[in-house]
Amino acid sequence: MTKAQLISGVRYAVNEISTDSGALLDDAANLLDFINDAIEIVVLDLIPYMPGQFLGTETITLVANQANYSMTAEFLQIYKVERNESGKSPREIDIIDPLEKQFFMSIGDTEEFPKRCYFQGDVLYFVKTPSTAITDYANVYYIQTEATTLATGGPAVVPRVAHRLIVYMAAALAAVMMEVDPTKFYTLYANRLAKVIRVWAGRYQSKTRFIREGIRERRMRDERDPTSYDTEWSDS
Repeated sequence: MTKAQLISGVRYAVNEISTDSGALLDDAANLLDFINDAIEIVVLDLIPYMPGQFLGTETITLVANQANYSMTAEFLQIYKVERNESGKSPREIDIIDPLEKQFFMSIGDTEEFPKRCYFQGDVLYFVKTPSTAITDYANVYYIQTEATTLATGGPAVVPRVAHRLIVYMAAALAAVMMEVDPTKFYTLYANRLAKVIRVWAGRYQSKTRFIREGIRERRMRDERDPTSYDTEWSDS
């Protein structure tokens, strides 16, 4: 649905179709605020069931002796960080708890190919500090959100089948503002959300889909000093 279609949908839902500039639901003011707020709510409700739909990527280029790299895109969750070396298989970089970095490095430690990282807010820190500049060393896969302001063409990431959820949620928010019972809108929202989730769960029919556990649950860790047994990161 386009921006205009979403506005019309909310107007009809709450039976407020006046286009006067002083209307209770002004296209450029409170109505649009309700819609933008509703989009964020819809995104938060959908992400657990369709993370791939909201997946974005950002490439990190290493700078020698620099550990921290700010993400330029807004994100809700980090999906994974992956080494991106030409001619080699992609390898996942372990995202550790920043409070545990003492187990993996000493002050001043560097290495050419960092194998771990952690986040503080929107800043990524490699562990250990990169010793060499490497172009496009890592790909960060993150869960993105919609733009803060609705574009003319409508939502860019929310799938079309879920656009009506935005209408129902915006109508519910408007009803609350006007001190009207919003229950019917929440009911419509819940019914459609359940249908979208049910269909999306089986969207890819070629194989069964599994919940993906964290990398720390998929990798054994040994706190001994790295020696020849550390073959996972071997370049052979």
